[in-house]
Amino acid sequence: MTADTAALLRAEARDPRFLDPAWTSVPALRALRDTYFAGVRIADRTAAALPLPAADRTAARFLARLAADALAPPNLLPVNPAALRKAARTRGRSLLQGTRHLLSDVRHNRGLPALVDRHAFEAGRNLATTPGRVVFRNHLMELIQYEPRTATVHAVPLLGCPPWVNKFYIADLSPGRSIVQWAVEHGHTVFTISYRNPDASLRHIGFDDYLRDSLLPAMAVVRDITGAEEVNLFGGCLGGLIGLMLAAWLDDDHRPRLRTVTALNTLADFTDITALTRAGGIGLLLRGPGVRLVEALTAAQGVMSGRNLELFFRLLRSDDLIWSRLKAGWLLGERPPAYDLLYWNCDTLNVPHRAQQYLLRNLCLDNGFAAGTAELAGRRLRLGRITQDVFLVAARDDHLVPWTSAYRTVRLLPGDVRFHLASGGHNAAVVAPPGSGASYWTGGPDGAPASGWLAGATEYHDTWWRAWARWLAQRAGPQRPPPPLGNARHPATDPAPGRYVLT
Repeated sequence: MTADTAALLRAEARDPRFLDPAWTSVPALRALRDTYFAGVRIADRTAAALPLPAADRTAARFLARLAADALAPPNLLPVNPAALRKAARTRGRSLLQGTRHLLSDVRHNRGLPALVDRHAFEAGRNLATTPGRVVFRNHLMELIQYEPRTATVHAVPLLGCPPWVNKFYIADLSPGRSIVQWAVEHGHTVFTISYRNPDASLRHIGFDDYLRDSLLPAMAVVRDITGAEEVNLFGGCLGGLIGLMLAAWLDDDHRPRLRTVTALNTLADFTDITALTRAGGIGLLLRGPGVRLVEALTAAQGVMSGRNLELFFRLLRSDDLIWSRLKAGWLLGERPPAYDLLYWNCDTLNVPHRAQQYLLRNLCLDNGFAAGTAELAGRRLRLGRITQDVFLVAARDDHLVPWTSAYRTVRLLPGDVRFHLASGGHNAAVVAPPGSGASYWTGGPDGAPASGWLAGATEYHDTWWRAWARWLAQRAGPQRPPPPLGNARHPATDPAPGRYVLT
C-alpha cells in the first residue's frame, strides 16, 4: 500500500458522513460505503485523466466531486441509520416533521433544504441595529451615518463600501458582532453605503455607475457633514475591489482625499485562474462556458438573480450547505439553525447585467485592473496612483477567494500595505469579534511568495479587529467633538438600516 493510498483510506475513515457506528458494524452498510468510496475514487481518476487543459480537468474533477456528494448514501432515508433510529424512537414524528420541511422548501425555497431559520432574524430588529440615520439617498444607494458613542471622535471619518451581491449589514451583523459598532465605540465617525436591490430596469448599471453614483457622492456627503478633507474607506470582497479602483481613479485634486483603504477578502489580481478553479470558487465562472452562461442569463433577465448566486455559492460547498441540511431537515426533522451569518448569506442582492459583464470580462478574464489596462468612468485605472496606506485581510479557509490569490494584491500596490491572514472562511473570518476564538497571522517577510510569507509570519490568537483598530487610529487624525447627524443639505431621515435593505 502506497503512502497516498494509506492517507486516502484514513481520510475516508474520518469522513463525517459515515461516522455512525452502523456504517462499520452492519455488513450491508459497510459494503455500500466501501462501494461508494471506490466509485468516488474511480470518478476522480477518470476526470483527472481526461485529455483536456489542466484548468478544465480541475473543473471536471470538481463537477465529479459535486455529483459524488449528491449520490452519497447517507442522503437517502432507507440507508441513513441515524434517521431510521430517530424515526423509530419518535414513532415517525421526525419523518412527519421532515416531510413538512421538505414541502415548505419546495414551496418557498425552490426545493433546496433551508439553510437557516428565516423567521429568526430581521434587519432593524436583531440585525443591523447600530443606531444611525439615512442622510442621503439616490436611485442606487442610501448613505447611513451612525450615532457617536464617544465624547470625542477622530477627525477623519470612516466610510463603508459593501459588496453589491449581499446586503451591507455583514458589517453591522448583530450586537457584539458588528464591525460598525466596534468602530463607533473606538471613536470613529462611521458612514456606510446600503445598495438598492436592482431589478431589470437597472440592467444598464455598471461599475462606473457604482463609482459616479455611489462612492463619489457618498464621499461628498461625508465631507459636507463632517467638514473632513480626508476619508478612510473599508470594504469587503467586491466592495474592497471597487475601493482600490476608486483609489486608482482619483486624481490629486479630488476632495475629500482618500486617506486609507481597508479591503477584506478582496481579489484584485485574477492571474491564477487555475488556483481559483482548484479552490472550487469563482474560477468556475471564469471558464469560457461559465462566462457565456452567466452573460446569457443576465442578458435575458437584466440582472443576475441573487437567488441564483446563492445557489451557485451553495454548490461550491454542497456537502456543507445542501446535503448536510437535507439530512438534518428532511431526514431527521430538525429545524434549521438560527444563525445570523447564515441569514445574511441568504439575503442576496441582484447584480445588474452591465456590472456583471464588466466584472467577468474586463476584470476577471482580461485581468485589466492588475494589468493597468482597465478603464472606469472615462479614466484609466493606474495602480501607481494607489499611494494610500492599505490594510488587507484574507481568510485562510476561503473557498471563494483563495488567500494565496488575495495575497497577490500586496505586490500590485506601491504604498504601505499591511497583509493579515485571518482564520476562518470567506464570511466567518470577517465577523470575528473579541472572544470568538479567532486568530490571525501577519508580519511575514516583504516580497516573499505566499508560502514563504506564511512561514515567516507571526500568529496571534486574537481577532484582526484589534490590529485594525490600532492601525486605523494612527491614520484617523486627532480627536474632535462629534459632527452633527446630518445637516441642512443632507438631513437625517429614516432610522438605520434604512429602506433599501428591506427590499
